Amino acid sequence: MSSNFFNQIKNYFSFSKSQQAGLIIMFVLIILIMLANLLFPYFIKEDLVNDDEFKREIEAYRKAIVQQEEVDAISDPFPFDPNSISFAKMLELGLTEYQAKMIDKYRNAGGKFYDKEDFRKIYSITDREYEVLEPYIVISKPEIVRTEKKVKQQLLPKPFNPNDADSVLLSEIGLDSRQISNIINYRKAGGVFKIKSDFNKIYNIADADYEKLQKYILLPSVIDSSEIIEKTRGDMPAKVKQRDIVEINSADTTELTKLYGIGPYYAKKIIVYRDRLGGFYDKSQLLEVFGIDSMRYFKFENQVVVDKGVIKKLNLNTALFNEILKHPYFEYYMVKEIFNLKDAKGDFTAVSELRQIDLMYDELYDKIRPYVTVENKTQSKLNE
Repeated sequence: MSSNFFNQIKNYFSFSKSQQAGLIIMFVLIILIMLANLLFPYFIKEDLVNDDEFKREIEAYRKAIVQQEEVDAISDPFPFDPNSISFAKMLELGLTEYQAKMIDKYRNAGGKFYDKEDFRKIYSITDREYEVLEPYIVISKPEIVRTEKKVKQQLLPKPFNPNDADSVLLSEIGLDSRQISNIINYRKAGGVFKIKSDFNKIYNIADADYEKLQKYILLPSVIDSSEIIEKTRGDMPAKVKQRDIVEINSADTTELTKLYGIGPYYAKKIIVYRDRLGGFYDKSQLLEVFGIDSMRYFKFENQVVVDKGVIKKLNLNTALFNEILKHPYFEYYMVKEIFNLKDAKGDFTAVSELRQIDLMYDELYDKIRPYVTVENKTQSKLNE
């Protein structure tokens, strides 16, 4: 029995020659497949996707998200002085802890914010964030002035011409080393003081210093524009000699470039400043546009006309606090006094009531008057 059983098993597992050949071929194929699988990556390289356009779209989308997050973080800004705002208030304003630490570090190192643009220079404050916060930045000027007086020598005015005064004379007048350095560097760079007000454009020359020195500056207050035009006429292109007249309050960038000496760059700057003002009431306000000095201005002055009727005015009785604050002629302290006066006496009946504010001096009133109104249906003649 057992012998037959083992014979049956042996017969069951035995292979014919054709079956044996088939097994050998199968094993060879298996080995070849395994080798091919191992060697395949060395012979066939995967194509890499390198879609630059797709990458740019992803980057643009990421930046858009970051910018939106910046604006969302500062969703409810309030007036603040970067020289004195506390760490907690900075966080409440919407700044990150890192940004607040950078501001603290700057102040602890003796840094001061003298104007709004100084805040833009803080590392990690983006342009987008600065644009949102700029109307709410309030520099405490009286405190800064008191600090300067402690370290600044008294002015001792005497006649001088800023075009040739040396450092000794400028020092005797009472200017500090930084102011003197800025004046000399300006001259070395080819700058020329044409009229008295050009001296006030030097960085670090405060308005108060200029007021004390201006009558001692041996330069004219204004330059006869006809004289400048006559001097430059020979250098002007033929198409400029026949000048186009441009209405400054309605002109677009293309029309503004018709002004002699004004290209697309300055045309855009004029429109941005015009929008902030609400319109120009006098063409001399173009000198307030950064980069337009008296020499450039007088070359195109006769081409400019002003339509005062299109000026956008702020109604003192209905305009919001932040709406008035955005105007370049209104500082925070003045807007606050306007609202305090209105709360005390009720609505304004005439623009001239602004003179009741202690801080309102004649020059500022004259600048503000064209841009404000108290006009309503029954008071159209009380505007002035």
